[in-house]
Amino acid sequence: MLRYLGVLLLFGIGAVHLHEYFANHYRVIPTIGALFALNFVAAVVLGLVLAGPLQSLTGVRSLPVFGRAPHALVALGAAVFALGTIIGLLISEQASLFGFHEYGYRSGIVLALALEGAAVAVLFSFAALDMRHARSCPPADAG
Repeated sequence: MLRYLGVLLLFGIGAVHLHEYFANHYRVIPTIGALFALNFVAAVVLGLVLAGPLQSLTGVRSLPVFGRAPHALVALGAAVFALGTIIGLLISEQASLFGFHEYGYRSGIVLALALEGAAVAVLFSFAALDMRHARSCPPADAG
């Protein structure tokens, strides 16, 4: 349940950044425009990977610890991604980020912060639970 909620939150983060990119003309802002487009792509890719059947990929099971919980590794990366997005926004609110300064907390920013904050909490929680479960279960080939 947490895993798929994390996927939906990642897709939401991507959608907000894609909307800002086109509707609010972030695409014309040097560096920031490209970062918004990359944020969309990263959120969608991370969401798709998190939703996918990683255990069936060749070689994944041979990874120490994370081979038994590959979704936990993706969830950790996605949580760090969402946290980095929050930090970038907060920096642009307080100072200049790549020459860009964000002003005010309009609805798009509030929505982005809510989705990103929820994603951080959900994805870290899922990763912790998945790793705990992986440690308590023997490897699939152990017996």
